Amino acid sequence: MQVKNTLAAAALALAAAAPTFAAEGIAPVIGFTLTGGGKTLVEVEFEGDRSNEKISSGGLSHLFGGIEYRDPSGAYAIQTTIGYHFDRVSADNGSLSFSRVPLEVLGFWNANENIRLGGGLRKALNSRFETSGAGNSIAPDFNMRSSIGFVLQGEYLFGEHASIFLRYVNEEFKSNYLEGGKVDGSHGGLGISYRF
Repeated sequence: MQVKNTLAAAALALAAAAPTFAAEGIAPVIGFTLTGGGKTLVEVEFEGDRSNEKISSGGLSHLFGGIEYRDPSGAYAIQTTIGYHFDRVSADNGSLSFSRVPLEVLGFWNANENIRLGGGLRKALNSRFETSGAGNSIAPDFNMRSSIGFVLQGEYLFGEHASIFLRYVNEEFKSNYLEGGKVDGSHGGLGISYRF
């Protein structure tokens, strides 16, 4: 919860500072990515008609905010963001979740005024698997260490503010609680972003 509050406060601060940043070629950016991939960390079997659900090392929702610098000539852009990436399964009697706080630094080359291609580095901080209620009987809470991953991203810009993008992230998580001591967290994603 503390991470969510910190991200919300950072987003409000960036939005308030937007007019100052814009004059210097720097703009606050926020976005959301729906992700899929990686490996199954746990599969939960529900009673009744509800089908089984999985938590994966590459899922599912990634919220982010940060700063983007765009070269005045329009040739390139650099983006730095921090986010909250999580996958969660909930029921009336408990829940399980995998969350992390990714820090990303990306560079983009503008192919034209609407399309840009890029990539960069990602480090998932505070990677944690957590359970509550009946979920405690399925697995224990534990932390994971992440590798420094890389990101490839293609983006379509709608004017100066909004965009839609496809991305691929290659990363790995390690913990003594994982089978074999590590798990592939690589995933793909479809996202949207907005610059103030």
